[in-house]
Amino acid sequence: EDLFHDGLKDVYYAERKILAALKKMAKGAESDQLTAAFEKHRDETEAQIERLQQVFEIFGKRAQGKTCPAIDGIIEEGQEILEEFKEAPALDAGLVAAAQ
Repeated sequence: EDLFHDGLKDVYYAERKILAALKKMAKGAESDQLTAAFEKHRDETEAQIERLQQVFEIFGKRAQGKTCPAIDGIIEEGQEILEEFKEAPALDAGLVAAAQ
């Protein structure tokens, strides 16, 4: 149970970080289709966070995340692409690669 709870906190942290990143990526994307894809993924991520909160509740635990350096690195890479390639033709390609 402790291991499950620890993993749940990792996933909760990651999903919340991803949600924030998706909002930025949707705003930064040049293509309307890519913006729509990021917004759709954002909506799905919001639903996943809600489900995770329900799981915490079922286990009688407070919904809280645990810092996950792996997701922090991935998010940082996406942020760098947004900054370095802003208004460049390669921006959307970079965002797609970062999101994958």
